[in-house]
Amino acid sequence: MGVILFGSFTIATQYLCTSALIMICALLSLHLYVLRIKKSAAPETFSGLTEQSDLNTADSKIHDGADGENQPDMRPFAGNRTVQGRLNKSFTAKLIQSLDTIKQYYADLANEFLIYEKIRNRISWANSCFVAGRKNVSKVSIKGKTLYLYLALEPENFRDTKFYVSDASSVKRYETVPLRMKIKSRRGVKQGKELIEILMKKLGIVRVRDTAETVKPSDYPYETTKKLLQRGLIRLKTENGACFSEADCPVWADFTRRERVFATEVQNFISDEVAASLTEEREEKGLSKPKGIINIDTLSEQYRANDTVTLKSLKEKKLIQSSVNYVKVLARGAIDKPLTVKLQEFSADAAKMILLTGGKVIRLKRGSKNAHDQK
Repeated sequence: MGVILFGSFTIATQYLCTSALIMICALLSLHLYVLRIKKSAAPETFSGLTEQSDLNTADSKIHDGADGENQPDMRPFAGNRTVQGRLNKSFTAKLIQSLDTIKQYYADLANEFLIYEKIRNRISWANSCFVAGRKNVSKVSIKGKTLYLYLALEPENFRDTKFYVSDASSVKRYETVPLRMKIKSRRGVKQGKELIEILMKKLGIVRVRDTAETVKPSDYPYETTKKLLQRGLIRLKTENGACFSEADCPVWADFTRRERVFATEVQNFISDEVAASLTEEREEKGLSKPKGIINIDTLSEQYRANDTVTLKSLKEKKLIQSSVNYVKVLARGAIDKPLTVKLQEFSADAAKMILLTGGKVIRLKRGSKNAHDQK
């Protein structure tokens, strides 16, 4: 009898343990599934330049174009006038806002030049230039997080050597200093100094001192974009290339551009006031009926980045009925690309979603009959 009871107890214990193990595994799987859903639903952020409305915060990364030209992910506006802006950064501004390592690399190379006779340093808008008399012997530029050294040497002579160099002679600015070398490490600085020595021997320029500390990283303490604009070391241009005037008083909207925005989170990223300030209004002849609606996620799916959404294009894509003459844009789902949307009405959240992804909101309102007659 005892054996039977013991056997029954053992079986029951095993059953309970197995059941508990199955339940634990099920709960763990459910937990992992929920985490995966949250992760997939989390918004993607865009690492771009963000200048706050008070312009006192540190600048983030920027996308470099040509030397001295940087396209920021920001939309400056002045009063009620909204424009797409471009920052034209001087070499000095780039150096000031560079990482400390970049400043040190530049100081090391600059001081290496300055130990030689007749070498002088002149800083232009786009480059730091080293000259012997009137002859350019070297230029230095900054693109992103990389320092570039240009020397008056023939790149062809350094093919298949330990020096990783390229030919920049196709760029007019560097025709006289065609050898280009990226300086991204202490090793790069060392090799740069070796090339400088080779160049000086070729030019017959002698060394007059062993070391120099004429240039120091501390000479270029970090400053905000606002201060550099005030100093004239950064120029702010509109999308057509014209510079802002002092009367424009450009300010920055207090939000960060994002690659994707969900309707459920848009309230967290931009205020109603900022969205209203960035919404353009234009008068247009048109009817107010029949009315139709379009959702943001539909626009995101049906249009490509930087496309312009109009009443005509919506009809061509058969996203609204051909009889509709007035469209309201509503917030739903997500948007993952910048669009210029020219329609009659926007919900507050829909406008914010468009602006947050770098797009433009243009509200078309019916003008008075007199206004049209005057046109």
